Amino acid sequence: MEGKIDKRVQKTKERLYKVLVTLLTERPIKDITVKELSERADINRATFYLHYTDVFDLLDQMEWDLVHKFEGICDGLNVNFSDKQFLQAFNQLLMLIQENKDLCLALFGPNGDRKFFTKLVRVVMDKCFDQKYYSDYGFAFVLAGCVGIILHWLAGGMRESISAVSETALVMVNRVKVVG
Repeated sequence: MEGKIDKRVQKTKERLYKVLVTLLTERPIKDITVKELSERADINRATFYLHYTDVFDLLDQMEWDLVHKFEGICDGLNVNFSDKQFLQAFNQLLMLIQENKDLCLALFGPNGDRKFFTKLVRVVMDKCFDQKYYSDYGFAFVLAGCVGIILHWLAGGMRESISAVSETALVMVNRVKVVG
């Protein structure tokens, strides 16, 4: 049964994830201790250390779990640059963010890790964009613009539909393309 995770381990990790997300809404990661995290998750500190070296390791694993999920989505896509390709990838990114709303709000909030979001968007850019259509500055602008659009969507409570946000991003991306 290779690859099967013990349900107890899975529940422990889920509790730790949930508690860390809650704590990140209260204060920065540097101010969160293993002791407090373990107590709130109702686990022994030794159990915490079986899975993680410290709270930064836990956060890093949470972030990489999301990044890897999104990479899996992108790996199934055709890498030819097209509007349809962009919309498909951007929709999937927004759905992943929506499904992990609490974690994303914590990561992108005042106590979170903004670099994480750039990692996610970078996957979209690397997997779904043909950089030959953009200058270096244009590519940097598009990346920053995509991050800004998604952060604005999150800050606004994700009221707009995923497709509407993706269409807006596509319009902006297409305006930056380098002509011939």
